[in-house]
Amino acid sequence: MPSLSVAGKAILIAGASGSGKTTLAERLVGALDAAILRTDDYYRPLDHISYDARCDVNFDAPESVNGELLAGHVRELLAGRSIERPEYDFTRHTVQPLGQRVEPREWIVVEGLFALSYPALSRLGSFSIFVATEADVCLQRRLRRDVAERGRTPEEVAWRFRDHVHPMFLRHVAPLQPSADLTVSGETGDGFEAAMARLTSPL
Repeated sequence: MPSLSVAGKAILIAGASGSGKTTLAERLVGALDAAILRTDDYYRPLDHISYDARCDVNFDAPESVNGELLAGHVRELLAGRSIERPEYDFTRHTVQPLGQRVEPREWIVVEGLFALSYPALSRLGSFSIFVATEADVCLQRRLRRDVAERGRTPEEVAWRFRDHVHPMFLRHVAPLQPSADLTVSGETGDGFEAAMARLTSPL
């Protein structure tokens, strides 16, 4: 596919699980006609181990995601070339055989827990956003999502949040908040307006 005449720009959106990253990302995608990549789709495949063993894997550490592949895909999109992004199956903890074709756009939104965690990816970002939300709000949102969409029990979700999700967020993700260009609240609902004001303001 020929390159775009205008170089693409990448917006990186990070924050805790359940913070509201996806909601903000989807609103920006709609407003900017952007392409979107989610770090969740770049979890490393676990087909080589049993399902029970997969359930014990710590998915809340940066090395559980293939950051090199994600950065490479962002680089291709920014250069005006389409990519085939993976699609992760959270019910089985595997990568689906067929990915999804993503076409380049002027704006590329990269959303996920580890969107600010990989230097190779951070160097490609034109603008970064951190979505800050209280832990109890994140847990309630994660309970609703994981029970309804990922086949988890409430007890499993609460255990994983307490023992893995929140401690790993505090260790690996929260320290990156000061590096973001903009911090917005995931609870007040005004993050979209704040982000658009910054993204569309003259240089």
